[in-house]
Amino acid sequence: MRRQPTAPADQLPEACLARMRGLYARLRPSERRVADYILSRPAEAVHLSITALAEQTRTSESTVVKFAQRLGYEGYQQMRIALAVESGAREPATSLPVYGEIEAGDDLPTIRQKLLAHYQQALQETLALFDERVWARAVDVIVQARRLHFYGVGASGFVALDAQHKFARIGLDAWAYLDPHLQSTFAALLGPRDVAVAISHSGGTIDTLHAMQTAARAGATTIAVTHQMESPIAQRADIVFFTGGQEGLFRSGAIVSRMAQLAVVDALFIAVTIRMGAGAMERLMRSRQAVADKHLRPGARGGGGARGSPRRGRSVETTHDDEEVLR
Repeated sequence: MRRQPTAPADQLPEACLARMRGLYARLRPSERRVADYILSRPAEAVHLSITALAEQTRTSESTVVKFAQRLGYEGYQQMRIALAVESGAREPATSLPVYGEIEAGDDLPTIRQKLLAHYQQALQETLALFDERVWARAVDVIVQARRLHFYGVGASGFVALDAQHKFARIGLDAWAYLDPHLQSTFAALLGPRDVAVAISHSGGTIDTLHAMQTAARAGATTIAVTHQMESPIAQRADIVFFTGGQEGLFRSGAIVSRMAQLAVVDALFIAVTIRMGAGAMERLMRSRQAVADKHLRPGARGGGGARGSPRRGRSVETTHDDEEVLR
């Protein structure tokens, strides 16, 4: 039987390392050993044969092949090519001088450098994980939505609130629900012309999943923003955006994951605003002008009794020049 040629490098699934992190929680113990080895030393792993990688990870060649297939590749050779392309495109340890896991004993300069490196990595991986077809479909359904819901709890809830703020300003009927009871209550009232966006880094938050499923049963189109590729939310949503990055010692602070989620929300917001055209931009400018007099002109001095308020009897010039249009 003639062997099929390997797909060209530019046709392989992107973000090999990000895919490993996104699937990590769902991997079997033997597959995790393969992932651990590659994630810790990708530049070395790319030079290993399948036999050598299996020996280094105390697994079998069949395990390595199945691991590659779970990432979306035909086999180990295709994954190895994708990893080589990705490793070659990366600057060693990112462009920042200090990189690695933030540890309790790190000094402040090291913490800053490591944190920025994690942000950079998360955003780069999120960009690499974007699928243009998914992107186009999401913009289409949001533009046509009668109502737009955002569900999230904890840190993801704050991302949902940010999304409501943005999309409401361009005239969409957008709402964010952080309370689990309110999420499901109002999700049940959605219909076929509505859209529900579930935001969860783990993809397994029960309350967020329940609200999304309730919205789906009501006929709404569901969108998930998550890091875990085989999570319940990812498997049940109509449209899925995967985020990159990894949380470490300070995972409870949801630091890096929040940045990646916000990047997805911001990109969707800008794309939808552009698609909606002049009407959306006009509403955005009106909402901006509505709070223009609440900003002091750079260099103006506030005084008086209240903190930051103008001194009585004196007028203070205001401007919104320093405010971003898409704030």
